[in-house]
Amino acid sequence: MGMHTITLEQAANVPRKVLFQLLSDHDNLGRFFDAKYSLVKHGKPEINGIGAIRKVTNGPFTFQEQIIDYKENEHLQYKIIDGSPIEEHGGWIRFKTINASRSLILYRINFTPRIRGTGWLIKLLLEKNIKRALHNIAQFSETKWKHNASH
Repeated sequence: MGMHTITLEQAANVPRKVLFQLLSDHDNLGRFFDAKYSLVKHGKPEINGIGAIRKVTNGPFTFQEQIIDYKENEHLQYKIIDGSPIEEHGGWIRFKTINASRSLILYRINFTPRIRGTGWLIKLLLEKNIKRALHNIAQFSETKWKHNASH
C-alpha cells in the first residue's frame, strides 16, 4: 500500500509564538479541529512537549498521538501510537516568521491506510479538516492577539 502525503500552509497576521501556543495546547485543539482532544500524559520539558500523549476522538475513531519532537515556537512532530485507521502516520508542524507580525504554519502528514484503496478518501477528509482547522486557528489567533495587544 502506498504512502500518502498532505502538505498545507496557512499564514496569519500574528507572531509565530502565538500560533505555536495554540497548536501545542493539546487539551484545547478541539476548538479548531473536528475532534475531541485530551492530554493523557504530560511531556517534557513542557507539559505539551516531547513524550506528551493526547487522546483524539473523531467520530467512531479514538486514537492516541504522541509528541516525538518539540522545539518551542519552531516545530512539533507527532505520530499515532494506538487505535488509528491508518498506519505509519506522522505529522510535522513548523512555524516560520514572515515578519514581526506575520507568520506561517507549515503542516505535513504522511500516512499509509490500513485498508487498501481507502487512501484517497482518508487524504481528502484529513486535508479538508486540517485546512479548515488551520484557517480557524489563523482567524482566532489574529482576533485574540490584536485584542491582547490593544490592552
